[in-house]
Amino acid sequence: MASSASIPAPRPLNTRLRTLWTLKIGTRLRGLVLARERERLLAWDDNHWLHLLNHKGERQGQWHSPAELAAVCCADDGSAFAAVGTRGEIWWLAPDLMPRWQKSLPYAAVAAALDPFGQYLAVSDSRGNLRVVDQLGRPVSQTVTPRPLHHLVFVPEAPVLLGTADIGLLAAFDLSCNCLWRDGLVATIGALAVNGSGDRIVLACYSEGLRFYNATGHKQGHLNLSEPSRLAALSFDGQLMVVAGLGEKLLVIDGGGKTVSSKTLDKAAVAVAVAPLGEWAGVALPDGRVLGIELQELTSSG
Repeated sequence: MASSASIPAPRPLNTRLRTLWTLKIGTRLRGLVLARERERLLAWDDNHWLHLLNHKGERQGQWHSPAELAAVCCADDGSAFAAVGTRGEIWWLAPDLMPRWQKSLPYAAVAAALDPFGQYLAVSDSRGNLRVVDQLGRPVSQTVTPRPLHHLVFVPEAPVLLGTADIGLLAAFDLSCNCLWRDGLVATIGALAVNGSGDRIVLACYSEGLRFYNATGHKQGHLNLSEPSRLAALSFDGQLMVVAGLGEKLLVIDGGGKTVSSKTLDKAAVAVAVAPLGEWAGVALPDGRVLGIELQELTSSG
């Protein structure tokens, strides 16, 4: 295991995990995202249902998409949600999940991201097009990337959009879709996560482990774990990560790269999300369950 010296020092605390609640909401879940400021979880399943939950696992709303979903995203402040379909559909959804407008792209959508305040939506498609539209669906900018971007996320505290291909590409864009920086890496990317300021970017790269970048695109080290890294989620300050591999184990990793706790689930996670302060995590399982897991910090005895 190796990590860069530039990665912040670990918190002087241990972390233990406890399941706070479990809710069965659908058939096979496909994903889960978190509106961090409102602490709202949005999950979607194979039957094209979106399910909105609060941090206690209580239902807040649901919506049925008329077509197969490719990706779902949310604004951090909970003011808007969006879904994109495998035939290029885009749906902009209100806080109660009711559709505000719908548009269509010429090609299948792959990934989507909303900015923290629900003003801009970025969508990538299967032909490598990256588009940004505003909250009324009006075009803002567009560009073409060498490979389709499979993961998109806005940096909460900066007008920067991050995107990765499934293999070998990480790039940052401004709202005009100008490329600010890019890096090629020989790795298959399973997940992309960023902290609030954007100075910690994490890629879950399967057999290549976790890869870290800063806000200007410089590599900040790596972390090899005991099994391939498939999913990763960050707290807002970037000092707590929840990571899942190919098996049933969840790992909690501090800012220094130390695994401070783990939890074995009965099924491999489909998606994970971490609350802003790292006090709890949401986990989607393939059988339709969503778990709320407490990340409770205890004073270290060592």
